[in-house]
Amino acid sequence: MVQAHPAATLPGLLAESASRHGERLAIAWQETRWTYAQLFAESERAAAGLSTLGVGPGTRFGVLLPNWPEVFSLVFGATRLGATVVALNTMATAAELGFYLDHAEVTHLASTPGFLRHDYESRLAEVVAERPAVGARLRTRIAVRSDRSLPAGAVDYAALRTPAPAAPPADCSRPDDPAMIFFTSGSTARPKGVVHAHRSLVHQGYTLPVRFGLGPEDRVWGALPMFFTGGFVIMALSAFGSGAGLVLQDHFEAGVALDLMERHDITLYAGWQLAQALVDHPSFPSRRLNLCKGIWSDMPAATRLLAPDHRTVAVYGMSETATCVTQADFHDPAEIRVRGFGRPTPGVELDLIDPTTGASVPVGETGEIRVRGPSLMLGYLGVPAAETFDPDGFFRTGDFGRLDSDGTLLFDGRLKEVIKTAGVNVAAAEVEACVATADGVRFAFVVPVPHPERGENVAAFVVAEPGRAVEPATILAHCRRELASYKVPRHLFALAEDDIPRTGTHKVDKPALRTRARDLTGSALDLLAGG
Repeated sequence: MVQAHPAATLPGLLAESASRHGERLAIAWQETRWTYAQLFAESERAAAGLSTLGVGPGTRFGVLLPNWPEVFSLVFGATRLGATVVALNTMATAAELGFYLDHAEVTHLASTPGFLRHDYESRLAEVVAERPAVGARLRTRIAVRSDRSLPAGAVDYAALRTPAPAAPPADCSRPDDPAMIFFTSGSTARPKGVVHAHRSLVHQGYTLPVRFGLGPEDRVWGALPMFFTGGFVIMALSAFGSGAGLVLQDHFEAGVALDLMERHDITLYAGWQLAQALVDHPSFPSRRLNLCKGIWSDMPAATRLLAPDHRTVAVYGMSETATCVTQADFHDPAEIRVRGFGRPTPGVELDLIDPTTGASVPVGETGEIRVRGPSLMLGYLGVPAAETFDPDGFFRTGDFGRLDSDGTLLFDGRLKEVIKTAGVNVAAAEVEACVATADGVRFAFVVPVPHPERGENVAAFVVAEPGRAVEPATILAHCRRELASYKVPRHLFALAEDDIPRTGTHKVDKPALRTRARDLTGSALDLLAGG
């Protein structure tokens, strides 16, 4: 049964938290400290300023920012006006960014000129040159923390949000309206836009922290990018829904992360792809950490990083379900908290089916996981619901699992070709499409290779055009222009066309290629050393 929550929209959640936890810390970043009351006031200022730019119901409002406090004032401010926020990947190449902006039909964009090695102004200029429709549609640019002259026609966010409005704009958000769009790599060559309603995100903001055991005294380490649901939902909304403090880190550096964890007494840990770098840092042995809550992991670094009396919980979920749909409970005994991937969260229906017949399988038998419940997305952007959900309204995840006798989910692998590298999903089809367009390449086949810290790395088998040789430098340079860095193959293998493994129906035998990639990794045939 779905639980009743104090609020049903993102602005409503923030207003409710501000009323209950007004003077408690909501966000810390560098020297910035916002209480819940201040965060709410900042969102009202943002809404007042954005309303003067025509932001309102139906607006597609892009946010291209690192993990800065302004992300949240803008998200809560724009959604207060009825806009849909489009979360944009700060690691995206110009080609990827152009697709996001075009596919989501973004009309207003908040961004910073550049961050670290990323020059967003140059990328946006390239996007507009390559996709004139994006430039024609983009009505307003809002520059956040701009350290250079503003782009033509852009508005400075610092000026836009002051002074505080005498009468803040009315809250136009509604529970069933689209609140945010997150781009995720599925099993297709193009990323999919996952559209979430207010109610699904808010449900998670109130539900997840209960099972994490979060409360107002806790501190959450906010290092995972907020343009992914893992960062925005598990870290930010779990904190805001429980009154905990969110300590932001806008890019990962192990020493800085350890400083934050120690200084702010961080209690919730998520992001196991970063754990090995933390425990390998020279200062780690002298640190006094209190990481006692969050997502459980059995990786060796976890036993060193987590407090001896930690009560972390196992979870399973995805962007389409606003992260966790199964989750153990903070109060469960250890043998339950770390067995499998937890039990369904409130309101979630989990069904294991035969992927061919669609019939439910008995308890204990492996089947494809399908899910229905309050955190499920509205759908994929531009894709008919009938192509996304089955006739019963369930979403088929493409993952295999089984349920034990007490309802705990045991995960048995993926049906879809998705590579999970450093905690991020990468569609093999997207990387294959990119590699195949590199000069001299006839075919490309992408598979995962196990990695002890990153989980999996991206590997590509490349078949050269007749009379050509595989040129690793050329292929990698092409991929780096077209793909975010985490999607670029870390291993390249030359493959003769007559050596492509085939199934009995003459399809490419991907399992055989995965086995071959594992065997070849690190050998002389590996054209690019992993790292």
